[in-house]
Amino acid sequence: MKVKAAIAALCKVLAGVRAGAGAGVGVGNATVVTPEIFRQAKFDRKEAAAEFWKLLYCLLKLIGEDRHCEVMDLADQIEYVKAAVCYYGYGLSDFYQLPTDSTRGSRDLLLAFSWLLQRIHLLEQLLNLDRLHVEDQTLLCTCRQAALVSPTERSDVRAGGHPVGMDVRYLQWLQGKLRFRWRSLHSAQQERCAALYKIHSYTRGCSSSQSFDHLSATETCLIQDPKQCTEFVQLLERENVRLEAYLEWKLLEPLYWQWMESVLDAKLQDTQDLLNANGVTVKDHSLDQTGNRSDPDIVGEMDKLSSALLKLQLELQDRRTAKGEMIKDQERGMGDHAGRHEAVIPTQCDVDRKLAVVQARASHERRRHGYVRLALRTNPTRTKPPFAPHDSSRSLTASEVITQLRAETTALKSELLELQQHSKEALGEVVERMDGVICIPPMQR
Repeated sequence: MKVKAAIAALCKVLAGVRAGAGAGVGVGNATVVTPEIFRQAKFDRKEAAAEFWKLLYCLLKLIGEDRHCEVMDLADQIEYVKAAVCYYGYGLSDFYQLPTDSTRGSRDLLLAFSWLLQRIHLLEQLLNLDRLHVEDQTLLCTCRQAALVSPTERSDVRAGGHPVGMDVRYLQWLQGKLRFRWRSLHSAQQERCAALYKIHSYTRGCSSSQSFDHLSATETCLIQDPKQCTEFVQLLERENVRLEAYLEWKLLEPLYWQWMESVLDAKLQDTQDLLNANGVTVKDHSLDQTGNRSDPDIVGEMDKLSSALLKLQLELQDRRTAKGEMIKDQERGMGDHAGRHEAVIPTQCDVDRKLAVVQARASHERRRHGYVRLALRTNPTRTKPPFAPHDSSRSLTASEVITQLRAETTALKSELLELQQHSKEALGEVVERMDGVICIPPMQR
């Protein structure tokens, strides 16, 4: 009964986050999951497979970047779920071998769903989607996200080839369209920053907060139109209901994971039974009537690998012996100086390696990713009042962000020049194989 209460609490949280975060997205009106579906999934009933596919698709779609792009076909939804779960690093191969007709595999789907709960904190991400923010926030990302290039694309670039049917003028048009959209977005961000600056400067001294002395845009709108306060209070009440359901789930969560241990044991037992059944079959086919293996090629390959490994071991021992004798001869001829020099070199290498690790860790810590609060401070050196809720150690001024972005711009420009040089050399190699072709560079603007 306690396990059923824990699963019921989980279903209540899922219903709340799907109703809240799924509003306006098109995936929040899926079938409500009940504890009975979890029970059927434990015993690998086929009735629960389709419901779990829909549940995983709904939840992964909500936390995905393409949440507004709806997929209606169940087979396409299953492929989407497999790709998303693979992206997060789920490694059970049985899950990816499930059919796309949702006829079986409910237990594997339950295991994948529970893995997502623990691995990527699925519920916390869903609750954060529909969270109400009173303060002004913006997305700050200083991480380096290099574009992934497949090996086939690299080989095409080196060989000077391009996809069949690709027009260069179309690529130029896309580049121009991207620049136009980027400039429009940049101008919109500038207008937003100017409006926020006016709101923060005009409402200075109106806030009761101990860390910020101005109002946010949301607070200004609520003061300007008191009718919106009723809607805002209703949204707060809905969020409180979701948080209360989440609190109830956290209290009963250990019972759920104890129950999941029994699900995993059932999965392992079925897998062991299947291996035992296949083991008898494999033994009958792998041994002949005389008891010898019927595939001598495998034994021959193993003998070759063993002899090659033994030869490499002997060669390694000979090299170590020769190196030890050479070091002894150097010590006899040069005294202790050579010994000290040999001892300094690995020490210096260790120091350089440790220093590189520390620098990489420090640069990673300096990089920020996520939403930050925007606040206006005319005097950044002003002492912060005691017991302020805002953590000053995590605050970041606009000048520091600009400095980081300029450093990233310089690094990206250097990488761009290096890639352009590589492309120029590759183009020169292609042109050399062509007779009667003259390449004229574009006019400098």
